[in-house]
Amino acid sequence: MIKKIILLLAIVGPFGLYFFYSWLKKLQNKKIPIAKLSITSLILLVIALGFLRFYGGFDPNTKYSPAKYEDGELKPAENK
Repeated sequence: MIKKIILLLAIVGPFGLYFFYSWLKKLQNKKIPIAKLSITSLILLVIALGFLRFYGGFDPNTKYSPAKYEDGELKPAENK
């Protein structure tokens, strides 16, 4: 779930911050810089995907044990 939130913030964040800023400043002559906001969003998306790729995974040498029932309770899957 946190991965989805990070990706969503990377994509929508710059646009939301710009609109919040323009609302606070009550800018009358709104000219939305779509190109700058899109480039900023793409850069943040690449950074977020890189972060999730290198810091969100497991070591390939770990042993995977699937989810199982023990004593009537479901134990989640683990990488040991």
